[in-house]
Amino acid sequence: MRLLRALILLLTLLLVRPVVAQDATAEPIPDAVPLVNEGDQDIVNILLIGSGVENPDNPGLADSLMVVSVNRTAGAVSLLSIPRDLYVYVPGFGMNKINTAYFYGATRNVEGGGAGLMAATIRYNLGLVVDYYARVDFNGFSRIIDMVGGVTITVDCAIEDWRLKSPELDKQDPDNWEMFTLWSGVYHMDSDLALWYVRSRRTSSDLDRGRRQQDVIRALWRTIRDQGVLETLPNIWDDVMATVDTNLTLADVVGMSPLALSLDTADLSYYTFRMKHEVSNAYSTAGQQILVPDREAIAALMQAVVLPPNASQIRPERPTIGIVNASGILYLPYVVADRLELEGFRTVILDEWSAPREYNRIVDYTGATKGSPIGRLQTVLHVTEEGVAFEPDPLREYDFRVYIGNQEQFWACTRPVIQPPAPTATPDTSAEGG
Repeated sequence: MRLLRALILLLTLLLVRPVVAQDATAEPIPDAVPLVNEGDQDIVNILLIGSGVENPDNPGLADSLMVVSVNRTAGAVSLLSIPRDLYVYVPGFGMNKINTAYFYGATRNVEGGGAGLMAATIRYNLGLVVDYYARVDFNGFSRIIDMVGGVTITVDCAIEDWRLKSPELDKQDPDNWEMFTLWSGVYHMDSDLALWYVRSRRTSSDLDRGRRQQDVIRALWRTIRDQGVLETLPNIWDDVMATVDTNLTLADVVGMSPLALSLDTADLSYYTFRMKHEVSNAYSTAGQQILVPDREAIAALMQAVVLPPNASQIRPERPTIGIVNASGILYLPYVVADRLELEGFRTVILDEWSAPREYNRIVDYTGATKGSPIGRLQTVLHVTEEGVAFEPDPLREYDFRVYIGNQEQFWACTRPVIQPPAPTATPDTSAEGG
């Protein structure tokens, strides 16, 4: 009997071990993506990591990943959000979601730690060389937002998700949570609301989270510029270093300050991964919901991020739009202006009266037929050919004038976000509200 048991045990070990080894290597490791061609441009890539933890001693998973690509030759800056569910090869740890790379690097004695392994993962799978990194956890994010007194953000798509009724309440008590809706409008967000805004994905997705995280970065940058924070940075550097884990030195940041101070948020280019373009939904062999990369599409996207087609130009002129509010809704032109900024337009909200309108209208003063952005403008604003007037004017103050109609409140959301039922009364979402 003992001999029989020993034979059974031996057979079990022989049979199980190969199965385990086979499972560990079942998913083939893709070849490394070729490095992006930077040409003769002076490019610096900075990786921003937001960790989904409150304990500074816990590296946690990367809750948000963003690359800021600074082209110092062309004076251009691009922002790229990387979805945390992107399924990639983590060097030394096989196929995993990209958000695991920092944790593995920080807890498995990898050379360079969490940031080093995350940089190696991005280089292998995206072809981007990370020069610097900056990482904050939830508490660090909150301190930064509070440090500048909050940020003002326009919301074009209503977001609905569970939210703690008050930040100091016990998160483990279900009674302390409520379903919260952030309607379309303009809000001055404190750190608690800003953190909820960048983390929510109940009615949207990981890809849309990346877009909202860029919203907060834009708003934060506007506030930093308005408050002159960069000019006083040497005085507050110790406070910054107590909040942010980074390999950037004060000298590095000061060296990039002249370019930073010359840029407005309208000068930045914004990139996200798109469903069924750069990524597709799938499940891993372990049953995890993942985003599978289209490597060719991603390589093209990375090239655009680091070296856009106009990189040889110095600060190309962006089309200008004067926005007139004919909707009767105070917040609406601000939402439209911010949306058009993401499309590469410079916008000014004009203080002029207009007869109330139901639908948007565009007046084109450029007279351009080749390379005109009018089609893109029509798409974003849902304007048909009948809603466009062509009035070429060589002495124009703006390239286009947009009249915002009342119906824009129902069309402003052009994102893949599930919209909650509209309230019976229009909520107060003015710039002072929220």
